Amino acid sequence: MVVRRGRSCSGLRSLPLSRKLSYFDGEFEKLYRSRLLPASASERSRVLEALLRCGPPASRTQAADGGGRGTRIAFAAVVLLLLGCLLLGSRPGSSFLSYCGRALLIQLLPYWDWTLYSYSDCLIRNPYYFEKGLDSLQLTDCISVCQKHPTVESLHKVDPKVVLQNYLRQNLPLKITDGAEKWVAQREFTVPFLTQLYSDHPALQDTKVCSYWDSHHSLENSPGAFLEKVHRQRLVRWAIQWKNCNKAAAKVIRAFYQRPYFLPPVVELAESNWLLMASQEENGVMEDTFVKVRDHDGDLLMWIAQLQGTFEVQLLPKDICASKCTHYTLQLSPGETVAVPLQMWEVQYRPFSSVAIALAATGNWLQDPR
Repeated sequence: MVVRRGRSCSGLRSLPLSRKLSYFDGEFEKLYRSRLLPASASERSRVLEALLRCGPPASRTQAADGGGRGTRIAFAAVVLLLLGCLLLGSRPGSSFLSYCGRALLIQLLPYWDWTLYSYSDCLIRNPYYFEKGLDSLQLTDCISVCQKHPTVESLHKVDPKVVLQNYLRQNLPLKITDGAEKWVAQREFTVPFLTQLYSDHPALQDTKVCSYWDSHHSLENSPGAFLEKVHRQRLVRWAIQWKNCNKAAAKVIRAFYQRPYFLPPVVELAESNWLLMASQEENGVMEDTFVKVRDHDGDLLMWIAQLQGTFEVQLLPKDICASKCTHYTLQLSPGETVAVPLQMWEVQYRPFSSVAIALAATGNWLQDPR
């Protein structure tokens, strides 16, 4: 039985879907009225197959050709991938691909200015970053700070937002009376404890410290060796400071304290930390020599937490502010902390008691737009 169709397959394929459905409905109706549809379902499907498919089915040879073409394409993709890996692994190939990439970027330049992203420091803008933060210190800023604030203010249970808004942004140092009250270091850090810690702990034994200085100009440049000398020779007047710049050593010391609660999230603390220790004769006259804390690594903020005894801390105006401002002087008792913006101030200290121990660290603070 042959079904005659009024339209060619190519004509049907060009029709919209609604027209195709109307055409098929008409053809079914003609077959039904002409009584050309067989009674059995299998015969009916055979008659309607040519109409529904509108053309002969693809031959097995064509299907095989299609599968072979897909295999060849996959094989070519794998070969190209391996070739690219080999080129990247070799110096000439890597240089060649780099040359091709640069040539492509040059060709793209008239259509897309990619140099805006290439020369940018960050692809995503940091809302806390202010481009003029490092170079914006003016003489008027120095005068404003020194005239309005003749002394360093002391606060208790201070809000980090207040620290940011009223002090860090203004280059004002601040003393926090409860900055280190609950730290383990305040209870544990004594001269005997630190001597034992630096003698026994493997991470502290096997690593060298940075920015080491002691008042006796020891050749070992080792905190453990100097503290042993203090213990054996019972030195009366001495001072030592060092920076734990090794990650493992700094981590050991960080186990004894937490991030100061008063620091806002803008401040990112450095991995390193400092230990400042000094001693003088009881009821004796203080020496005039102050010890400066140096090697800040370009950080913009330093905090010093008093653990044992008392330090007298001086903050000296830097650079443009030195001619218009005098220094600040304050005393730190156990549990108290001072936060110092290093853009405007230098830090130096001396013992105000028989033995004084303090912990310090630096951090990066970038002013955000006001």
